[in-house]
Amino acid sequence: MKFLILFCVYLTTTAPSHSQEWNLKRNTNNIKVYTRELDSTKFNEYKAVLIARTSIKKALETIVDADNLKKWNYKTPQSKLVKKISDSEFVFWMENDLPWPISNRDHVSSINVSQPEANTYKIVIKPADSNYVEKEKNIIRMDNFEGYWLIKEIGKDSVEITQQMYGDPKGTIPSWLVNSILVTFPYHSFENLKEILEN
Repeated sequence: MKFLILFCVYLTTTAPSHSQEWNLKRNTNNIKVYTRELDSTKFNEYKAVLIARTSIKKALETIVDADNLKKWNYKTPQSKLVKKISDSEFVFWMENDLPWPISNRDHVSSINVSQPEANTYKIVIKPADSNYVEKEKNIIRMDNFEGYWLIKEIGKDSVEITQQMYGDPKGTIPSWLVNSILVTFPYHSFENLKEILEN
């Protein structure tokens, strides 16, 4: 009983609570982007869904290729694999380019890949030890974020890819600005990802 109480306290103090249903903000080119408000923060959460003509193997390999995330992840000038812990656990580092005069953000992520069922992979994203990568003076380090990728085979040559993310950008950045790019950034990332996966 004591464990159950402590676990419930842990959940309420670490995970953002949801106050609204998902709202579809964009639906173009087999890419859907949703956002929703949260009770515990002024920053919204987003979910993007893509249907792509590709194999589940290629989708998984592309998404966990940290050194090449910068080639398709929108406004990501730098990305790299910091550490491979095992075949299913990694540490990634990424920099995000934000509109001037807002400082760029970066984050060190713990990546855990699992296969919850046949023809499905889940990639959980959480903060990793910030000391893995030295902080740069003019970039603000994010350390409060969480999310996942879900890759499902839905046909012989098709996969459904979902990314759901919440993040606090820290610093003095208006919430309206962050919430305004929560559609643009994932949509263009998924556009680029779709191009890579289908060619």
